[in-house]
Amino acid sequence: MKSNRRFLPATLARIAWPALLLCAICLGLAPQGFAAEKTETSAWSIQVEPVQAEEGQLPPDFSMAVYEDLIGQLVKSNKFQQVYRSGDHQAEGVPNLLVLRMTLLNFERGNQTERAVTTVKGATKVQVHLKVSPRDGNVLVEKDVQGTVRFFGENLKATFALAKDIAKTLDEASLPAPAKAGGQ
Repeated sequence: MKSNRRFLPATLARIAWPALLLCAICLGLAPQGFAAEKTETSAWSIQVEPVQAEEGQLPPDFSMAVYEDLIGQLVKSNKFQQVYRSGDHQAEGVPNLLVLRMTLLNFERGNQTERAVTTVKGATKVQVHLKVSPRDGNVLVEKDVQGTVRFFGENLKATFALAKDIAKTLDEASLPAPAKAGGQ
């Protein structure tokens, strides 16, 4: 038994060194690929407006959650130079600004307990009509987007799903090059 213990460190060293070398090579290459993705920020900035809904159609907690989750997802996406909130005075002087507007199409408050028990009923759904346009009003992106929580999770998880889908839609959208700052 003692003789096996004596050879164990040598055996582990023979196995570990190639594995560590391979990991070091892979890790050395990975940041270059990630850096290229992170720097693909467009020249556009975006200002997010709150969800427009008729009185009582969307509860205030859902409205605020959609707004905050969307801002977080847009910042995380690195698609835009800057993400501004509605009414931010710093956005007034930004030459290449897009404005994101959402209009509520449908809201169904589900039941978390019902979802957990049946997994068929109780889904929470939030659907909005999305419009993205520069100051001149020409719509660049227009789409209906829905966030849903069907199985497990709190009702507000639907707002996070909606924000992720909106950010994905904007990330996949091919936006035209913005006008030159001197030409405006």
